[in-house]
Amino acid sequence: MSSAAELESRPFGIAVFPAGVTRWQNPYFTLCHAALAKRGISVSDDLEIDHRWVEAHGDRVDAVHLHWPEYFWRRHFTGASRIQRAARAADALLRLHRFFRAARRRGVQCIWTVHNLEPHEGAYRWDRYGYRLLAHDCDVVICHSQSAARDVRGTYDPRGRVVVMPHGDPTPAYPRARPREEVLAEMRLDPRRPVVSCLGRMRPYKGLDVACGAVERLNGRVQLIVGGVRHHELDASPIFAAIGRTSGVVIDRELTEQEFADLTAASDAVLLPYRAITGSGALLSALGLGRGVVTSDLPYFREILAEEPDAGMVVSGWDTATWANALLQYLERRPAAVRSRAALRLAARYRWDRCVEPLVDALGIQTDAGVGRLHTAAAVS
Repeated sequence: MSSAAELESRPFGIAVFPAGVTRWQNPYFTLCHAALAKRGISVSDDLEIDHRWVEAHGDRVDAVHLHWPEYFWRRHFTGASRIQRAARAADALLRLHRFFRAARRRGVQCIWTVHNLEPHEGAYRWDRYGYRLLAHDCDVVICHSQSAARDVRGTYDPRGRVVVMPHGDPTPAYPRARPREEVLAEMRLDPRRPVVSCLGRMRPYKGLDVACGAVERLNGRVQLIVGGVRHHELDASPIFAAIGRTSGVVIDRELTEQEFADLTAASDAVLLPYRAITGSGALLSALGLGRGVVTSDLPYFREILAEEPDAGMVVSGWDTATWANALLQYLERRPAAVRSRAALRLAARYRWDRCVEPLVDALGIQTDAGVGRLHTAAAVS
């Protein structure tokens, strides 16, 4: 066990799950962890969900932080029968509970970030059991909005403290976007006509069929870019067929960071006709690149956009005619400069340096001379 003097001499240490997330080149982790480092908080990604890991590393770790914890109990599901999945998930949840108990014995705080209320492509009953276990065993439960916090309290009844830590603006991690005319010329799109986009991984819940149907109804008045790697459960053939009938482009692969920045900045608006969402990096990416959005009427979108109405329009339902009308209304009634300024103002409220403050406060960390320390007896016992 480390002495109190030794603990005071090192940064507050957080270990995160899944292992390797700091090498994912995901702006969420790059920017969030950099913001924490400015507070003297060190983040590692070598966490193993095992009580023996806690015993071996408890002297250098003050908190453990789980993202997408279903990866842990689902990791042996591939090729398994229903009975095998149930047995493996039950064993994993038992080990997870033992892990949390070991952490508490060592004075290590447990954190869970609720990225999704349930997995998007279908929840197993074991996901719900696992989330309930996390809600019961974690000291801090992070949500990215007030609406998500209400849903988490109502669904999982957390024992620990529910903290609203906004999702930060990812765009400082992206390269500078190239000129619009250059980008659209490469896409063989007309720079004189509005361009809208749906970028990122193509997944069933994102409502790409709605976006394509709405643009198709506009008979060439608006051009559409869809880009990203396909999720294996998405039947993309109707989407490709719809875009083939319109003025649009499909990039059927993973986009580079440069391409994502270029295509977003070249758009007049970003379409987010999602059918479900808990938080959205795509929304903040669009705003941070100065592009307004047209979104489905979901609580997270309403909550964020309420601060700057010119930054976006919220559409009720998923009727393509309604979406087509809303898109035209947004583009025609709000000048491009007004949309862009509102988006940038809104994104500025979500700088990661500011967004991490609720987590720092919740952990009881005081930062002095660049070193973050927990000021509770458990940390120095």
